[in-house]
Amino acid sequence: METLIVGERGQITIPSNLRKKYNIKSKQPVILEERNGELVIKPAYAIPLKKLKQAARTFDDDFVKELIEEDVIKENEKAKILKKWKN
Repeated sequence: METLIVGERGQITIPSNLRKKYNIKSKQPVILEERNGELVIKPAYAIPLKKLKQAARTFDDDFVKELIEEDVIKENEKAKILKKWKN
């Protein structure tokens, strides 16, 4: 468990050991979820359209795990996503 300070603009800093553990990179989008009265922060994953189409046909637990574990976003695609999130 970590204790964090919320800044004036509502920002927090995720400790580096947790960013490394969960492979959260600088400026990477994350998901903030409210669950059972708690806030949960988790990495956001972009799924390539080809994989998404496969999932529609062969949707099973193993396939979903593979998608989550696989980071196949190219750097130029990441840049486009991050630019979109900044606007």
